[in-house]
Amino acid sequence: MPTERRPNLFLVGAQKSGTTTLATLLSCHPQIFFCSPKEPGFLAFGERGYPFPTGRGEPAAASGWVVREESTYLQLFARAPKEARYLGDASTWYLAEPGTAERIQAYSPDARIIVILRHPAERAYSAWCHARRDGEEPLADFTDALAAESERQSPSHLLRYRAMGQYARQLRPYLDTFGRERVLILRYEDLRDSANALWRECLLFLDLDPSLPAPTAHHQNRSGMPRSRLLQRLLKHEGFKSTMKRLLPTPLAAWSKAQVDRLNLERFPPMSAASRQALVAEYREEVSELEAMTGLDLSAWQR
Repeated sequence: MPTERRPNLFLVGAQKSGTTTLATLLSCHPQIFFCSPKEPGFLAFGERGYPFPTGRGEPAAASGWVVREESTYLQLFARAPKEARYLGDASTWYLAEPGTAERIQAYSPDARIIVILRHPAERAYSAWCHARRDGEEPLADFTDALAAESERQSPSHLLRYRAMGQYARQLRPYLDTFGRERVLILRYEDLRDSANALWRECLLFLDLDPSLPAPTAHHQNRSGMPRSRLLQRLLKHEGFKSTMKRLLPTPLAAWSKAQVDRLNLERFPPMSAASRQALVAEYREEVSELEAMTGLDLSAWQR
């Protein structure tokens, strides 16, 4: 019986920072394989599964796909081609969930870590839009949802609008555990504006040939209020998504999903200037600490 292969590439977050687009982009490389579902969450939650409720007090959608057993987890990578050097897990809870860096290191000692970060105020608003789209957030005003965060008892990570943007605290265990040379830290802005350069940076980090042309990046996981809730539930169903990925090449599946989202989702208005200014002020010290920690230019996040 062939030895089961363990994942050795972890795209750990941040949530709502382009991880779906980045995982899809990297999956186009013949030596990189990402599992489906994209976020099995096994190394964050294990046997307890995903116990955190929505803002309505109901089980979050993630409770239906988070993997509890190692055998099931490893089976997700059984479809990886033999030539794949990297087997990837893109669970965005891994960045924020305490103890996960250490569990990844114990489970996959030679793992490489990729982190992509987004302006924390914009990330928070995007999370609220996503939660509204999927019915997890009952509060129709972003300001009210921010105020409710501290009152909720261990809600779904999607509803932890402020906490999930505290990147310096979340990133420190990864740098301490893996060392800076095994952690690649990217900015969402570069995925959005300079995808070709970001693709090359990722390949260099993974010791892969950087001359391979970058595929077209189709930005995914768009948020908006669904015109058809039934269609939205179908698109979110893991069985449907897995079937699409089996039947269609990765770029075509991503393009098809983006086109359906464009037609079915009515875009949310931009975040208000007042909400943005308040969050920027709250995150000011956090961003300065992160800038010193990573060496990234994050001056745009201070406004």
